[in-house]
Amino acid sequence: MDAEEEPVESGEHISWQTAEYQYYQKSRDWFWALFIMTAAFLVVAIITRNFLFGALMIIAGFTIALLGGKKPRQVEITLSGRGIQIENNLYLYETLTSFWIFYHPPDSKELSLKSEKGFMPYIKIPLGNTDPALVRRFLLEFLPEATQEESLIDIIARKLKF
Repeated sequence: MDAEEEPVESGEHISWQTAEYQYYQKSRDWFWALFIMTAAFLVVAIITRNFLFGALMIIAGFTIALLGGKKPRQVEITLSGRGIQIENNLYLYETLTSFWIFYHPPDSKELSLKSEKGFMPYIKIPLGNTDPALVRRFLLEFLPEATQEESLIDIIARKLKF
């Protein structure tokens, strides 16, 4: 994993740089397992004569392979009195309903924000080297803390090291 910068704290904001998502180095075995699973679904599609499903499985396998090999870029995160800024996107506190910090060392340490927007209800932000207690204390001034459950997709992705 690339080196992450130490968080900068002032009375008015907290900022840090981190990878945009948790990255796991993929082995050849990981790609072979993906190929075998894709081929198995393709065989099922041929047997059932569902060629649309077969095409979808080929596209899905190819897309997962591309995304699995892609390395994350570094992003700048800033918590301020106005809202939470991720690169050039500012999420105002008025558009957020609550926050929760998922802490599963060493696998993940991330801030989850619940948004009022229906198409993007949760915004996940990696905390990198930032102290979760510091982030929590800062955010409690602006947002309520509400327990969130990890989605099944997030749990599976973490277990499969995707």
